[in-house]
Amino acid sequence: MRTNLQNKILISLLAAGSIGIYCFSNTAAAADFNAPGDGTIVNGNYSNVYGNGNAITIKNGDIEEIYGVGTDQNYNNVAQGGNITINNGTIKSVYGGFSTSYDAIENYITINNGSVTSTVYGGFSSQASASDNHIIINEGTVQAVEGGHAGFKGNANNNTVTIINGTITGANGGSVYGGNSFESEANINTVNISGGTVNCKVAGGWGSADASSNTVNISGGTINTSNDNPGIYGGHSSTNANKNIVNISGGTINVNIYGGYSAGSGTTNENAINISNSADISNSKLFGGNKSGSTGNTLSINGWSGSTQSVQNFNDINFENIKWNNGSTVLNITNNDKANALANTKLNYDNVILTGGAELTTGNSMTLIAGQNLGIDVNNINSTGNFTAGVSIEGTGTAEVASDGNSIKYTLTKVKHLDQIDLVAENRAVAAAFINQGTDLISDSLDVISRDGNYGVKTFAAVQGNRSKYDVNSDLKINGWSTIVGVGSETEHNGGDFSWGVFYENGSGNYRTFNEFNNEFFRGDGSLVYNGGGIAARYENAHGVYTEGSLRAGMLKSDMDNALRDGSGNYYGYDSESEYYGAHIGIGQIIPLSESSDLDVYGKFFHTYTEGDSFNVAGDKFEFDSINSDRLRVGARVTTNKANAFSTYYGLAYEYEFNGDAEMRAQNLAAPTQSLQGSSYMAELGFNYQPTPDSPWNFDLNMRGYAGEREGATFNVQATYTF
Repeated sequence: MRTNLQNKILISLLAAGSIGIYCFSNTAAAADFNAPGDGTIVNGNYSNVYGNGNAITIKNGDIEEIYGVGTDQNYNNVAQGGNITINNGTIKSVYGGFSTSYDAIENYITINNGSVTSTVYGGFSSQASASDNHIIINEGTVQAVEGGHAGFKGNANNNTVTIINGTITGANGGSVYGGNSFESEANINTVNISGGTVNCKVAGGWGSADASSNTVNISGGTINTSNDNPGIYGGHSSTNANKNIVNISGGTINVNIYGGYSAGSGTTNENAINISNSADISNSKLFGGNKSGSTGNTLSINGWSGSTQSVQNFNDINFENIKWNNGSTVLNITNNDKANALANTKLNYDNVILTGGAELTTGNSMTLIAGQNLGIDVNNINSTGNFTAGVSIEGTGTAEVASDGNSIKYTLTKVKHLDQIDLVAENRAVAAAFINQGTDLISDSLDVISRDGNYGVKTFAAVQGNRSKYDVNSDLKINGWSTIVGVGSETEHNGGDFSWGVFYENGSGNYRTFNEFNNEFFRGDGSLVYNGGGIAARYENAHGVYTEGSLRAGMLKSDMDNALRDGSGNYYGYDSESEYYGAHIGIGQIIPLSESSDLDVYGKFFHTYTEGDSFNVAGDKFEFDSINSDRLRVGARVTTNKANAFSTYYGLAYEYEFNGDAEMRAQNLAAPTQSLQGSSYMAELGFNYQPTPDSPWNFDLNMRGYAGEREGATFNVQATYTF
């Protein structure tokens, strides 16, 4: 029997008795404590703390055992809902939920610091199941951890242990188990380790009967050996250990790694070990299963290269996301102790995926695997294989098995760009075309502010909505808005009219793309924004002959979502930013046809220069060359009803783009040039409204349709006010 409580207890109820802070002074004796409600134990010397299903937090103290739910004395109920947080202190054992004859389910333990000198159990049942229990260790020192511990008649399923930091000592045979079943099955349990030090064996599931579909994820930390059956096991069973997974993406592993381990006469089939990123397994041996003759065991090398001591009992080795380094080795086996270890292993490198950013040239080679006593059978490999690299390169390679069967060399035989990157160059050409559309607004604004017959300072603004399709290698449709606002003046000069203005311009557009990768189509979404400004001027003499011109500069920004894919099925977008500069000159003559109508015959030349840019997508470098656009437009416009408040005009024009080539390189391989060059035809209809001849207001409505290289329509509304 435990002694009576001899500590001084200070209880401060913080919220109607539901939250309490319990402070215990360190006197000689200790007793049990039953939490009357959710609370925090600040300090104390206790034999046992019973949460009774209430959330309990330990901030400090010296405690024998903690039970979130249940006791160690014949607890005959389902142990469910325990919630324990340990921030500091010294505890011997911790049970999130404890039951002798019933299940221990859905209990939670979080250890932020402190010391547990024995085992932490998420859920513990002596004779039933322990499932859906969860433990998180952020910091501290713990001897052993079991997410769920099932007794003589129960299974340990769906439990989770997460170790973020701290130390698991493994003393006295301690271990880290996601789920542990004393006599039955341990399935679908998970252990996550991202930091800290673990000095004992680790198993996703440890079962006396089957241990299947368990997972161990290690992304950091150090796993060291112990005297008690050292190793990492996806699943460990006295019978069958099948379909377990071990993922090693970081950390230092100094023990052997088993996908599945059968301690009896059972099977170890369909297990997987996946090695990726920065994992250090140089002191490890890898086993698909501990049984020879297993089936379906797979080792996947994903974005990793390095060494390990031995590779055994795998039916397949897959090479994925290889970091290409010409002349180097992906998997180096340094201390193989089994003769012909890979004689029955198929090595898969058809459709090899290389990581982006590699400089690839025909004739480059890497050793995929090398070691001793491997016994690689040439019949278990493909002599040729395709590859993709990042999002921009694809090709073929050939494999050659060394005469001693101990290595495979993969040599690139063809390197070319992926067709999907053509879309990036197409988007670039369309972005330049969108900038060109803004020049039309500048010319239109000059026309409107010079024809209302009012001299003085003027303000003007215009908005244009447009929907256009450009005939690049793959037609792209763009919907957008362009605006221009400015201030200027119109004055009489040498018998003619001189108009000028300074302006700010803005445009935004969006478009939809469809691309293809490995015979699969996918949709992307793009957007464009430009901001800039400039100056424009026009002079019309007494005979109706006019000349005009403008200068502009600004910044173009474009971005795409889901524009490209890599061989692993990941989608990528990109952002690009370029400066642009533009100018236009024009000449024309307004010819009177009657008192209320005239004919405007004109020719205009537009030049736009868009700076180059570079950016990375999935490690691949994309480089845009600058784009020069040179357009010539010739046309005629007839205006009628000039004497009325409402006048109407309509016109036709022909436009030819002389340049407009968008050139791009991806990983130093040139993509096909996308060009805006070609002919377009334009028809327009417009209405002009000036309430009275002396009104300072003038409004213009314009609609245009395009065919040819550019197809689509624009709708333009403009207003001016003369002071």
